[in-house]
Amino acid sequence: MKLITSLEELNNAQLLPSAAALGTFDGVHRGHQEVILTTKEYARQHHLQLMVFTFSTHPLASLKPELEPARLLDNEAKVHLMVELGVDILVNIPFTKELAARSADEFLSLLVKAGVRAVGIGDNFSFGAGGRGNVHLLKAEHTRYGLTVLSRPLLKVDSMVVSSTNIRRAIKEGRVALAREMLGRPYEIRGKVVSGDHRGRSLGFPTANLKLLGTHMAIPAFGVYAGSVKVGKQRYDAMVNVGDNPTFANQETRLEVHLFNFDGNLYGQEIRVELWLRIRGEKKFSSLEKLIRQLQEDEKMVKSLLASEKARIAQEKAKKEQK
Repeated sequence: MKLITSLEELNNAQLLPSAAALGTFDGVHRGHQEVILTTKEYARQHHLQLMVFTFSTHPLASLKPELEPARLLDNEAKVHLMVELGVDILVNIPFTKELAARSADEFLSLLVKAGVRAVGIGDNFSFGAGGRGNVHLLKAEHTRYGLTVLSRPLLKVDSMVVSSTNIRRAIKEGRVALAREMLGRPYEIRGKVVSGDHRGRSLGFPTANLKLLGTHMAIPAFGVYAGSVKVGKQRYDAMVNVGDNPTFANQETRLEVHLFNFDGNLYGQEIRVELWLRIRGEKKFSSLEKLIRQLQEDEKMVKSLLASEKARIAQEKAKKEQK
């Protein structure tokens, strides 16, 4: 995959003709994926490259920084997902005030100059100064630019629109199972393992404490979660705690993971934590004995739920393959 990270680089690039999916794609959720895969299908049918034109920073980070929403993935994860989706050319550039000032006509002319022959767009995406460019403009003016328009309606899950805003809300409320359904994958947080208080080991539940690496990431509601941890190419089931450990007082907010069937040293390593299901909210315990008993119950619950969930996913995958 060719990665382009600036407008100057795009202007100077010698690119093959392409079909381009346009969007902020700040979550690369199922709705975003549908736009990209629709564009990919058209590109393959017409012997074109698949381009994704997106932004490495959220538009509000430049236009109204105080309103910038929490991120659902960092740029490293975004690039990785684009590779998995089969993107040939990824234009992932910072959203700036200068870019925002370009008219819809200037933006479309830029795409045409870069060899774009078709554009994939969601019904709610806008571009150009004042957001005047949208699917309606494209459908009305596309012949002027020699473009084919591939529009996709908003996707819904259980009557709820799949959107980054709704996913952020679900994560904030601890509804990570709903977030997973809308994302098409578990919500993931990347972090570096740092030294903690070492209490977990004395309680029989050694934990890896994370220093988050992605800036301004969405933080889930405090509580205990069933999840998994990716360490290099290995994945381990895990019990995850998000909170400030009220039993021990004066603690800052932290994310701790207890990996199952793992024996090793993770200090200094980068790991990725996936959140699958929320088990319970955070509690304050009157004694260590009560805390340990609860952790033992949590572990049983997490293992049971993860086993059931994996079986369900495998069953669904088998059904799809039979069709």
